Amino acid sequence: MALGETWRALGTATTLSYAIGRAAARIPGVSWHRYRLIAVPLSGMPEMPRGHAVRELSADALKTLVIDAPLQVQADRFARGLICLGAFDGEALVGVNWLARGQYDEDEVNVRFLIPDDAAWDTGLWIREDRRLGRAFAALWAGTGAWLAERGLTRSLSRIADYNLGSLRPHERMGSATLGMLAAARFGAWQIAAGARPALARTGTPAVCDLRGR
Repeated sequence: MALGETWRALGTATTLSYAIGRAAARIPGVSWHRYRLIAVPLSGMPEMPRGHAVRELSADALKTLVIDAPLQVQADRFARGLICLGAFDGEALVGVNWLARGQYDEDEVNVRFLIPDDAAWDTGLWIREDRRLGRAFAALWAGTGAWLAERGLTRSLSRIADYNLGSLRPHERMGSATLGMLAAARFGAWQIAAGARPALARTGTPAVCDLRGR
């Protein structure tokens, strides 16, 4: 996308954030991320498409399937208490979504999100490339909604890069609400964050973004 098109699509602040992130990625030990923190209500999630089903997958079951996350990443997520939901079209796995409750330690920035009691955190949503124009996205969210409802939860929270319109817009169609913004810059062993406390944190000691009460 040309700079002018990017500017018109994203707006000034987000375009600058995107440019800073691209520049920071070229410098060893430096990074920049700016996220929109969103909540998708249970009421906005779709119904299960015909022929599809979603079920919770154990670590052993997931090892026999092919997804975007390598085994080490899968093991880390399970060790942190995340739940993996798999969407199937017949017997074929077409996507996964990962859910957490209570708290979630972000893996891109040094931040721990505290999750409200009425919500779960969703992360790592993946859809098989040849199914991204089909009903896999709807199936995953229908299954996520069923999982939430079974536990008396009313919404799912997540973070999305501020420039990622391809992800933000489908969430908006489900009635998502913005809970706030989080920006974090890393310089070697130190992180400066806006939207988390402490604002200055050393690697290994996560800053906290408390979403309870929002």
